[in-house]
Amino acid sequence: MKNGFKIFDSDIHVVEPANLFQDYLEGEYRSRMPVMQRSDLTGVDTWVIDGIQFPIWNEWPEFLEANKGLKQKKQSTEFHIHAFDNKFDPITTLAAMDLEGVDIAALFRTNGGTWILGLDDLEPEYATALCRAYNNWMYDYCQVSPSRLKGIALLPLQAVDMAIEEARRAVLELGFVGVTLHPEPVNGRLLYDSELEPLWDALEKLNVAVCLHGTSTAPGREDISRKYLRHPAGRTLTHAISFPSQIMGAMGGLILSGVMERHPQLRFAFLEANCSWLSWFLYRIDDQQQKYTDSPLILKPSEYFYRQCMISMEADEHLALPWINATNGKFTVISTDYPHPDSAFPDSMNEFFDLDIKADARRKILWDNCIRLYGIKD
Repeated sequence: MKNGFKIFDSDIHVVEPANLFQDYLEGEYRSRMPVMQRSDLTGVDTWVIDGIQFPIWNEWPEFLEANKGLKQKKQSTEFHIHAFDNKFDPITTLAAMDLEGVDIAALFRTNGGTWILGLDDLEPEYATALCRAYNNWMYDYCQVSPSRLKGIALLPLQAVDMAIEEARRAVLELGFVGVTLHPEPVNGRLLYDSELEPLWDALEKLNVAVCLHGTSTAPGREDISRKYLRHPAGRTLTHAISFPSQIMGAMGGLILSGVMERHPQLRFAFLEANCSWLSWFLYRIDDQQQKYTDSPLILKPSEYFYRQCMISMEADEHLALPWINATNGKFTVISTDYPHPDSAFPDSMNEFFDLDIKADARRKILWDNCIRLYGIKD
C-alpha cells in the first residue's frame, strides 16, 4: 500500500535462473537442455538452445552498448546490486514490491518468451517441455508468498492441443491467474487463425486472463522487430516501435476477426506497450469498419475493447491522462516493469502519484481493474 491506496502490479518480471532447466526439465528432452553460457564476444550470459543463443542480439556489441548505458543509469542503487547477487529470487522480488508499495503482482517471463518464439519450427513436444519446466519453476517461485505472487503461464502455441492441456494444468493444478501469449506469429500461426478457436474456447471456460505481451529482444522470424535490429540505433528503434505496433496488430486482429465476439467472457490484457495511442486506434478501427465490409461484427470494434479488455500504462506516462480522464481509469492497469533496466524502479509509484489523476480513477488503475482482470477476490 502507498499513499492510502492498495496496489496490484499487472506486470512485473521474473529473471529465469541458469539452473531452471536442470531442475525442472522433464523426460527425453534433458539431452537438449537449454544452458546459460557466457559469450566469448561480448562477455554477456546468454541462453543457448540447440546451439542457438537467446536473445539473438547478445552477440551484437552495438546493442549491448545501448543496454549498458541504460543499466548504469537505472541499476545503480544498493538494492539492484542486492537483487543481482540474489539472482532476483522471490524474497528479493517481494522486497522490491515493498519498496514500491505493491501488495500483489502478476509475474511474467523475461527470457521465457525467447525460448518459444526465437526457434523457427520448434517441434511442439519440445516447446511443451520447455513451457512445463518454466511453469513448474514459476509455481515454486510463487509458493514463497502465494497471496502476493501470482503466476502467469507460458503456453506452447506450436500445437493448439498441447497449449490447451498446459493451460488447463497451469490454471487448475498450479493456480495461475493468467496465460501470456505473444502478439506476433508463432511458426506462422496468427492469434486469430481458425486453428486457435479451440484454445479460445478452453481459455474462456477456464475463466482466466489472456495477456498479450510483446518483446523486442528475441523476435521470431516473422516479428516486426526483425526489420530494425541492425539499424544504427536498433535498440532504441526496436524498443520504441515493436511493443505498441505488436499490440495494435494483436488487438485489431482479435477484435476484427470476431474472436472477442464469439468469446464474450474472455478477458484480455494488452501489456507493456503504453496506452496513450489507444483512443486514436479505437477511433481508427471504428472508422475503417464503417468504410469496409470485410469484418461483419454486431458491435462497433471499440465496443469489444470496452466490454472485455484492459491496457497497461507506464508509471510516468503523462500522455495517458486524456485517455484516463475520458474513461475515469476504467480500462487501465499499472505496471512497474520491475526489474527491467528501463523501469523507473524504485520510483515507479512515486512517478505515478505525481500524475494528476482523480482518486477514483487512481483506485481503479492501481487495484480494482487488476482484481477484475485476474479474477481474484478482493
